[in-house]
Amino acid sequence: MFLRQFEYLIALEQEGHFGRAAERCHVSQPSLSSALQQLEAELDVPIILRHQRYQGFTPEGERVVSWAKRLLADKKSMIEELAIMRRNLNGRIRIGAMPTSSPVLPRINRLFSSLYPLVDVDIQFLGSDKLINELRNFELDVGITYLEGFSLKKLNTMSLYEEQLSLMVPTNMLPKDRSSLSWAEAAELRLGLLAPNMREREVMDEAFDSVGRKPSPQLECNSIFQLAFHVMQGDIATIIPKGFSETNNAFPGTREVLLTDPIVSKPVGLIWEKVSPPLPMAQAMADLLGESMDELFATAGASTKTARGKSKQVA
Repeated sequence: MFLRQFEYLIALEQEGHFGRAAERCHVSQPSLSSALQQLEAELDVPIILRHQRYQGFTPEGERVVSWAKRLLADKKSMIEELAIMRRNLNGRIRIGAMPTSSPVLPRINRLFSSLYPLVDVDIQFLGSDKLINELRNFELDVGITYLEGFSLKKLNTMSLYEEQLSLMVPTNMLPKDRSSLSWAEAAELRLGLLAPNMREREVMDEAFDSVGRKPSPQLECNSIFQLAFHVMQGDIATIIPKGFSETNNAFPGTREVLLTDPIVSKPVGLIWEKVSPPLPMAQAMADLLGESMDELFATAGASTKTARGKSKQVA
């Protein structure tokens, strides 16, 4: 039994096709198929459903895939831990983030890269459910998301800051003397909002529901920057974390308006898988952020309230 057999298995799960999996692993298709057949023989269970072509995994195969991900994650962690011991951490840290955390990500990247210059930073914007699922499958090292909900059970968490929601509007959409708007009033505007399957959008919908409003957005997408670019064109407004436009300073022709009645504020933090020994990349990030709250707070903007890096394990 060799680790490369598990690498082939994961590639097959992700590609859903023998040929593409073989290409991804830089081997011939017969070599990949033969290695997986040998794995089935060694484990004495059928792993792959076959009928002329790949059709998925058997129930036993699903469990083998889960263990394969853990085994490969342990291999990666071992290499990273040895690198830390040599003061030479290298490789790639995979961060899953919600779109509204965009203002703090450049600072996190800069802090981490300055301490670990040999580590590549890979940031992916994901919905909350997918983010947590990929953490538990060891496809991400850490996540940045709202610190609430049952789905965080058995994950480590570290509070970073409080996110308050504001409205981003074209400069001439509202009278110049309007510095705030209620959620009920905002519901009457032409809006562009994040996609309905994203946790941030759920928070927005909950705020609208609390005042008896259900807006009909003119545009929906999973990119907060794409929404901001549409606001620049002067025909829609969008909802952003307070301080977003000032932080990025990249959206001329727009301005921020405080959203009130209610004021919506949510805790945002770092999450990572609780395993022993801890995953080195995740622990390196948690240690760094725990020591860097003041710098993060300055980047997050005056709208956020730092939580001083309080970390806990969710039982």
